[in-house]
Amino acid sequence: MDPSPQEMVSSARAVIFDSDGVLVEEGAPLPGAADLINHLLETSKIVVVLSNNSTKHPETMKSNYHEKGLMVSNIVNSGMLAVEFCKREGISKVLVVGEQGLIDLLAEHGIEWTDEEPELVLVGMDRTLTYSKLASATRAIRGGCRFVGTNPDTSFPTSRGLEPGAGSMIAALIASTDVEPEIILGKPELFGYEFVLQSYQLKPADCVMIGDRYETDILGAIRADIPAIVVRTGIASTRESPGKWGEYPSVPVIDSLAELIG
Repeated sequence: MDPSPQEMVSSARAVIFDSDGVLVEEGAPLPGAADLINHLLETSKIVVVLSNNSTKHPETMKSNYHEKGLMVSNIVNSGMLAVEFCKREGISKVLVVGEQGLIDLLAEHGIEWTDEEPELVLVGMDRTLTYSKLASATRAIRGGCRFVGTNPDTSFPTSRGLEPGAGSMIAALIASTDVEPEIILGKPELFGYEFVLQSYQLKPADCVMIGDRYETDILGAIRADIPAIVVRTGIASTRESPGKWGEYPSVPVIDSLAELIG
């Protein structure tokens, strides 16, 4: 018999959470999130957020969590993955389609934002997106510049409904350049999962992933051999059968994080 979601969490050394749609929605904690994190920390679990969000600096995310009573401190977002990719590739000049949190994070690691002879066009979610930004990125990519996406999320959940995510900005540039990104760093690609495993000295069997978006959170965990659970909030709340979405294997589904306590 397969283990229950509660047993999966109880037996794990580390619990990896998605952020938006799982722990928070537009910064407000979702039901059960704070209590579950406190329970996990009290039972000596490693708690990690693996988020596709590139708009905020990880320290800003941490501060926002703590202000809302979510006492998680281990945060890996797609901005951090972009920094890691640039370091591995020796890239120091980047044209960014993204928000200030991503630009600031890159700058802290010696990676300069520039539209003059960039080595890389990096595309994340950008709520200040303009035609001028898209035009600069299009010219750079058509001129032979490398093209990388932070994450593939075409939308993200808000209290108003689903709104455009990084994947929508990436799609616009694919359309204007006829070029696909050489890599998309966030979930469901393995880059982020492998970064978490290496950073916290974990094995896949040590972990469980909790997410709301099957085609990123859950599919990525499956690829990384990490057990996964769908919580019926965020994107999953918009789907009739969130544990059997598309053609992917079935995974356990819970209605609230509170179900995992005890």
